[in-house]
Amino acid sequence: MIRGLKLYYDFMSQPSRALYIFLSINKIPFERCPVALRKFEQKTPEYRKNVNRYGKVPCIVEQDFRLAESVAIYRYLCREHPVSPFWYPEDTVRQARIDEYLSWQHLNIRADVSLYFFHVWLNPLMGKEADAGKTERLLQRLEKGLNFFERSLLGNGNQPFLAGDSISIADLSAACEIEQVKIAGYDPCKGRPHLNAWLNAVRDCTNPYYDEAHKYVYRLAPEHISTPPVPDDA
Repeated sequence: MIRGLKLYYDFMSQPSRALYIFLSINKIPFERCPVALRKFEQKTPEYRKNVNRYGKVPCIVEQDFRLAESVAIYRYLCREHPVSPFWYPEDTVRQARIDEYLSWQHLNIRADVSLYFFHVWLNPLMGKEADAGKTERLLQRLEKGLNFFERSLLGNGNQPFLAGDSISIADLSAACEIEQVKIAGYDPCKGRPHLNAWLNAVRDCTNPYYDEAHKYVYRLAPEHISTPPVPDDA
């Protein structure tokens, strides 16, 4: 049966990029349905009614079934489609470690990156001046979060991925979040060799789709941030 999976996404959205990569690397057929966040297309009555009632991306639609929130989407895809088992293994301990990170991330790494990104890069783009004091506070929060990520979650390089020896949905989600801050002129890998090695490993495991999904990040990051070349089709 043709299931007709559609992904509604924008490459400026961290979880959108992660799901695009996940679907592509696992060769799950899907229709690409880009949504322009800059035009607020996700807030239109039509989008809320027909795609995502929360007015956000990403979202999947499969026949009459609609599902929002990236973590819920990952789990659904792993249950319903042929997916390489290391992404979300049946082993309950490793699965619990993945769930632990995904639960923790939302108010930590995702918030750390997003708050800094919005204040330093997006708000000035919309005509709102960045407050120097707030910028410094958000920078300190960001650095504290990234340092914890490297030292505790990666064990200062003692394990290659967040849940063990193999990549998982936790790593893909985390990598796409951390890449975002490069646009705001901050290099998350500077002074963090283990985070840098991990980020390169995630990229190597998921290319060419990782670079394709991050083409706008690479293009918008300042010159002092080391990024791969923008893909030719960008």
